[in-house]
Amino acid sequence: MPPVKSSYKASGSSAAEPYTLPSPPASSASSSASTHMEGLNKAAQSLYTKMITSNEDGHVYTQAELSELAGISDAMKLMPLIQEHMNLGLVKMLRQGDDLCFQAVKKEEAEKIQAMSKDEAMVYSYIESSGTEGIWTKTIKAKTNLHQSVVQRCLKSLEGKRYIKNIKSVKYPTRKIYMLYNLQPSIDVTGGPWFTDSELDTEFISSLLSIVFRFVASESFPGDDHRRLSVSSKPRKRNSSKATQHEQLSFPASYSKYPTVSSIHEFVRNSGITTVDLAPADIKSLIDVLVYDGKIEPIDEGMAYRAIPGATPECGADLGADAEIGGGVVWDALTEVPCGPCLVSDLCRAGGPVSAEECIYLDEWLIQ
Repeated sequence: MPPVKSSYKASGSSAAEPYTLPSPPASSASSSASTHMEGLNKAAQSLYTKMITSNEDGHVYTQAELSELAGISDAMKLMPLIQEHMNLGLVKMLRQGDDLCFQAVKKEEAEKIQAMSKDEAMVYSYIESSGTEGIWTKTIKAKTNLHQSVVQRCLKSLEGKRYIKNIKSVKYPTRKIYMLYNLQPSIDVTGGPWFTDSELDTEFISSLLSIVFRFVASESFPGDDHRRLSVSSKPRKRNSSKATQHEQLSFPASYSKYPTVSSIHEFVRNSGITTVDLAPADIKSLIDVLVYDGKIEPIDEGMAYRAIPGATPECGADLGADAEIGGGVVWDALTEVPCGPCLVSDLCRAGGPVSAEECIYLDEWLIQ
């Protein structure tokens, strides 16, 4: 049973750069949420309500979109409305490429930012714009042009209020990186489910590899869960009239129910073996490792997978005396041909359960 790990889901944030504005009047620092709305005229209140309700949270509006929402085509009449919002912290200006855009800020968030000092608000804005990637303290200093001691004081204050948090990055373990307190780091920062406390969780990975391999192996050969097939074949002796029965050691070539990434993902998810929310892409990564280790192979143009005969969870396929421990196979003229290391060569004959006419490995080798 693999170690239990906590699951998480990363949430996104706008990647637009904050545009530094003049600080609002000092009287607004103590504004309440209701005072924010009272400070707007009727047209500005209507525009703010539409910005909040017309799209999902965090939507970035262009000037043309705001003109349409407000029903004002004249930019000279629109900008005073936007300036009212910005003075109260209800709208922030962002730069996307060469364009200036606008984003509505919830009243509670605006009240929080208005209560900050000018330096704290500036530091907070850059941390907010970094989203789930976070931002390095050295980058904050360079962008804000504040002294190191001022940056550290702002970070300490914001962290103490639980507005931001310090996170560890698997790419840059020595850097101090900050992000908003309510966000979860992206996979690029945490390393995804394969890392715990910024360390590669080899035990967890090994356990999952073993589980995935056992599932694929259980679906790759006839066994207790499958009806064993028998095939009649002509005897090797010419003058014998008796037909011999062979137990089917592999599924026929027409079999199409080998495990896929989707079925393996569903098995892992429904088995309850881990609480980590693994995505299909994570399962595909495990499958790739098993393929590279020579334990399973892709079939049907990579759409499905089956175990290689003789492979075990601990090692790859046992190819006999010519196999070197940890070093693969010693190749010679015989082992270069697929027939050499074939594990079912004893059953291979014309009309038998395995035949050269239907051998996909022989076809691939001849094409090379």
